Amino acid sequence: MNRPYRYTASPSRVRWASLVVATAPVFLPGPVIAQQENENAQAASRQPGLVFEPRVSVQHSITSNARRDAAGVSDQVTEVSPGFQLISNTARIKGFVDYWLRDTYYARESRFNQIRHSLNASAVIEAIEQWAFIDIRGVVASQPISAFGAPVDGSPANSNSSQTSSFRVSPYIRGRLGGVADYEARYSVQDTRTKTDLRSDVTTQDWLLRLGSQDSGQIVGWSADASNQVADYSLGRSIETTALRTRVNFAVTPQVRLTAIGGAESTNQLSPIRESHSITGFGATWQPSERTRLSFERENRYFGASHNAALEHRTGRTVWRYTDIQGISNGLGAQTAPLGSLFDLFDGYYTQIEPDPIRRTQLVLAEIERLGLPANAQVFPDFLRSSITLQRAQQLSLALLGQRSTVTLAVTRSDSRSIGGALQLGDDFDTNSRIRQRGWNLLLAHRLTPNSSIHAHWGEQRSVGTLPGLETRVRSLVLGWNFLLARRTSGGLQIRRVLSDGLASPYSESAI
Repeated sequence: MNRPYRYTASPSRVRWASLVVATAPVFLPGPVIAQQENENAQAASRQPGLVFEPRVSVQHSITSNARRDAAGVSDQVTEVSPGFQLISNTARIKGFVDYWLRDTYYARESRFNQIRHSLNASAVIEAIEQWAFIDIRGVVASQPISAFGAPVDGSPANSNSSQTSSFRVSPYIRGRLGGVADYEARYSVQDTRTKTDLRSDVTTQDWLLRLGSQDSGQIVGWSADASNQVADYSLGRSIETTALRTRVNFAVTPQVRLTAIGGAESTNQLSPIRESHSITGFGATWQPSERTRLSFERENRYFGASHNAALEHRTGRTVWRYTDIQGISNGLGAQTAPLGSLFDLFDGYYTQIEPDPIRRTQLVLAEIERLGLPANAQVFPDFLRSSITLQRAQQLSLALLGQRSTVTLAVTRSDSRSIGGALQLGDDFDTNSRIRQRGWNLLLAHRLTPNSSIHAHWGEQRSVGTLPGLETRVRSLVLGWNFLLARRTSGGLQIRRVLSDGLASPYSESAI
């Protein structure tokens, strides 16, 4: 991956700017124009199956509030970050590893000096040709401990930030039973750990057996899933859920498909004793063209109603997307379901240019780097929790990609309710039965010349609890300039201003 300029976006308030020098292969700053898209796709098709790229960046910042708190202690911070990206697109291994080691030095408060890790890795290994596979996923990142503390911006001095790691391994087999049905048998284990003692570590194990009719344009199709999940919480009890779910699909037209859902499940989620419940539901999908898709699915389950609605529309230069999801959050959301990801938005656009997922990932990451933003830039990340909650998350996002300018807008709202009863697990839900969050951000980027670009990032996030007066609002504005210094070296200058008000975490910051 080419990384000309790196900036960890955050909704925190900062009043100083950062100068970054990265010795890495560099893409020209600014949005990708139409001619470059075709050239990038052709270049990706000529790339070798295995690519390794080492990188290093140096960033120096002057801030008015190094700790992101009401004390407002100023400091100078230097971060040295060596890293690498490994991309494999061979016949048997398809995936990527993106890793940074971040060594941070504070001029005044050296007690905050810290080495942290940043990892984003995903791969699919074909162990036995067209039959046995292994999915591997790993994420290491800083996450907010509380919904009401200072937003995470990568600063080790931020007391509301904790490095969290999540690794998942899932071996599975899939094939066909004669000409009757397709089958899949899968086992997965995911371990999520955080460095703070204030939140629970979670280990989940899943078993899945699926049978279904072959997807060959039939008018009527069916599938049956048998699953079992055990979630073990370090600060709580183990939760086990077993479910049997069947689906019958009916193609009304080639563009419209209806689904009927039925089944049963058994869980000890609501009480220490396992209880059985029925599953009923329905769904519909409408896809009038390859660029437009609307889907909706609703189920009645042991905790009430769950649903998953999605609308996506793409044009030659835009991506419009709306999602509305309600379901159980088991504490893994901070690593597996970030809200407002720029990567997902750009990935939807590049689907029409590059069908290969690995090559498309390279194109998406390269374009986001041109904008001076990380791939996981979010309206707000999911905060760490030890409780299991019923969560509804809604997101509306838009991307406009012009020949020299790019505009993205994301609006997000979430509503989380505790269903753990009287359990005290040491998180925000000990004192709040319900936490509501909403936020938006607007990104503008413009390519000045083939070797330089500017960008502006403006956003707001708000968190409200049920405890009287517990509310925070954070507003941020970031202005940046990226420029090419040499063939493999780029730099950037950035200024940001952050304001946070509310009883939980009042502060302000300016940085350069």
